[in-house]
Amino acid sequence: MTNPVIPVILSGGSGTRLWPASREKFPKQFLALMGETTLLQETALRALRTTGAKPENIITVTLGEQSGHVKAQLEAVNAKAAGQILHEPSARNTAAAVAFAASHVYEKHGTDALMLVLPADHHINNEAELARAYALGLDAARNGFLVTFGIKPHRPETGYGYIRQGEKVADMQGILKAAAFVEKPRLEIAQSYIESGDYLWNSGMFVFAAGKVLEEFSRHSPAILAQVREAMSKGKEPARPDPAAYSAIPSEPFDKAIMERSSDVVVIPCDPSWSDIGSWESLWEIREKDTNNNLVQGKVELSDSTGCVVLSHGKRLVTCAGVSNVVVIDTGDTILVADRSNADSLKKLVSALRAAGNPHVTELPEVLMKK
Repeated sequence: MTNPVIPVILSGGSGTRLWPASREKFPKQFLALMGETTLLQETALRALRTTGAKPENIITVTLGEQSGHVKAQLEAVNAKAAGQILHEPSARNTAAAVAFAASHVYEKHGTDALMLVLPADHHINNEAELARAYALGLDAARNGFLVTFGIKPHRPETGYGYIRQGEKVADMQGILKAAAFVEKPRLEIAQSYIESGDYLWNSGMFVFAAGKVLEEFSRHSPAILAQVREAMSKGKEPARPDPAAYSAIPSEPFDKAIMERSSDVVVIPCDPSWSDIGSWESLWEIREKDTNNNLVQGKVELSDSTGCVVLSHGKRLVTCAGVSNVVVIDTGDTILVADRSNADSLKKLVSALRAAGNPHVTELPEVLMKK
C-alpha cells in the first residue's frame, strides 16, 4: 500500500502588500485576484488535482481569528476540504506551522505519510509543469529527502529568496542538492544570480515524509518542536493549541529552522508560471490586460491611460485620464492612488496607518468578503 499524500496549506500572513484590498484580518489568500475563485480556493483545488488526495485529507493551518473565512471558502469548493483546520492562537512564523501540521499528520497517518506543503496565497498558471516536478519530488521524499521546488528566475527579483543549485543526486532524475538558501538580495546581487544560472527563486513549496521532517526538527530546532507539542497537549484539542504555550514558541521561518540546516535537502528546478502576487505590480504582470496594457476590473473608464491597475470593488465609477503606470483601488471604504512600481511607498503608508491605529489596515469591507 502506498503512503498517503496529505496536502498541507499554510494560510497565514498579515495581508498588507496588496492593501487596501487585503487587510490584516483578511489577507490576500481570501481574495479572488485571478478570477472567480480566491487564492486559497485555487490552492486547495490545485492540491487535489496534483496529488489525487481525498478532500477530507487536506489540512489547513491558519490563525484562529481567520479560521471562519478559511472554513467558509473551503466548504464553497468542497464540503469535505474544510474538515481539518489547525487553529494557531497566534502567528509564530512557518517553522511552528509546519511542526504543528507534521505532528498532526504523524498522529493521524503515521511516520511515512507524505506532506505536500503549499502557501495559500500563490498563483500557478502551468499546473502540468507543477505536476511533473511534484512526481519527481514524491519519489525523492520517499527516499528520505526534504524536497523544495525552485522556480527558474525570469528577472533579478529583489522580493524573493533564492536557492543555489548544487550537484545532481545520484540515480535520481531532475533532483539537485540545495547548496544554499539566500535571503532577498540587493538588485546588483540578484542580477549576478541571474547571470550565473546557478540560482532559483525559493517557492516555499515542499514535499517530505511527516516522520522525516519531525526528525529534522528534533535534530535542528528541538525547542520549536517541543513547544508545539506542549501547546497541542495543553489545548482543549490537538487542533486548538493552548494560546499561552503557543505564543511562547520561537518565531522562525521554516527555511531557517530546518531547510538551511539539514543535510538532506534537495531542490527540483521547475517553471510553472509561478507568482506569489506580492504587489500590485506583480498582479499587473500576470493578469490579462487591455490593448493599452491596463488591468481593469469593475466600474472603470479610462482615457489616454496606459500601464495602469484600476480595480473598482464599490458602487462608484472610477475614471482615469492621461495617466500612466498608476494603481487606483476602490474598496468602498478606501481609495488608493499609487505609483504601480513603488511598493516601498505603499509599505510606508500602511505602516503609518497601522501606527495611528487606523481600522482600514485591519478590517475589510463586506463587499470584498467572497464566500
